Amino acid sequence: MARGCGGARLHFLALLLALVASSAAALTPQQAPPDTTRSLHAGTAAQAARTDVQSREEPASRPETPAEPEQAPPDLTRSVRPAASTQATDAILHPDAAAKRGVLFRITAPAQGDARPIVGYLFGTIHFGTPEEQGVDYGTLGKLLDGVAVFANEADVDTPWDTRLDVYRWLPARASLSRLLGAGAMAKAHELLPDVRERDLQRMRPWMVLALLEARGEPAGADNADVRLQRIASGMGKQLVHLESLEDQLRALDCVPAEQQALVLTERLHNPVFLQLDSAEAMAAYRARDLEAWMADVDRMDGLSDAARRIERRSRLCLLEDRNSRWIGAIEDMYRRQRALVAVGALHLAGPDGLVARLRRDGFRVEAIPPSEH
Repeated sequence: MARGCGGARLHFLALLLALVASSAAALTPQQAPPDTTRSLHAGTAAQAARTDVQSREEPASRPETPAEPEQAPPDLTRSVRPAASTQATDAILHPDAAAKRGVLFRITAPAQGDARPIVGYLFGTIHFGTPEEQGVDYGTLGKLLDGVAVFANEADVDTPWDTRLDVYRWLPARASLSRLLGAGAMAKAHELLPDVRERDLQRMRPWMVLALLEARGEPAGADNADVRLQRIASGMGKQLVHLESLEDQLRALDCVPAEQQALVLTERLHNPVFLQLDSAEAMAAYRARDLEAWMADVDRMDGLSDAARRIERRSRLCLLEDRNSRWIGAIEDMYRRQRALVAVGALHLAGPDGLVARLRRDGFRVEAIPPSEH
């Protein structure tokens, strides 16, 4: 992820970005794309990434036979006890754990009359890395899922791509990335993304190129946390709730005009060392369960001019704070009514406008679960 909003891009949906396989061939809908979901743009990008990046003028050469649907890796479900009781689920938690650090939280709704308070969970995902790197035990998360009624995430990871959404990914027909960046920056983009075809790179909106540059190059698929959790929950028959649509996410990713996005991209291309450092720092902060440190790193926006920082701040508002504001009401309503596990990008949890702070301000008890327990 790039520092600045790019740091936030590491979280986004999903859940984040679209586009080109690490080979020279264009992606087909069945091919696994690079995991650009690591940027603030996370979940969405993962969705867009599954779509074909071929130019509309070129005949598709993709195979006719559809690929088999992805299945949740078996190791995710082996340790999930069927019909685990609420008491057994809660027994793995440590209510007195430090409240400030964590990516998995126990949420207790405010008391309502004489009724027993409802307990749910909030999990901050990261969109790259192995479970070992992340320090996450998906068996434990499966047990938590088994004890709740509802699983909620940013957007449906299995939403079919709608070609009407291409307007958020591609520049207008007569525009080109080289006109926005200039010859020098465009040459650097080609150098850093050698497997992206010229015609595809020319069509991409700058936010897509930033996301590709931020990616560590690993394929998105069933190992992605968002995909894993949704499919485990679906397999258990849990009610699925999505906080927004794929178009909502793409609209947030593309909320800054392409000309302004291009300024940030140009500066990143002139200082690519910052792109190379951030993934390791993000993973280190996530594994340490120190989301505030990660957010502080994002906020520094190292390597950007004042003008580019202003643009990144506007992007961050679209990607984090604005979306948190739209989600919080539905999230709190879920926690008040039934046991729920909510999984969103980890940076949505951090900061004074993050979900953890908002829940606490509204009277919810929020307790971090120690890393040893997940």
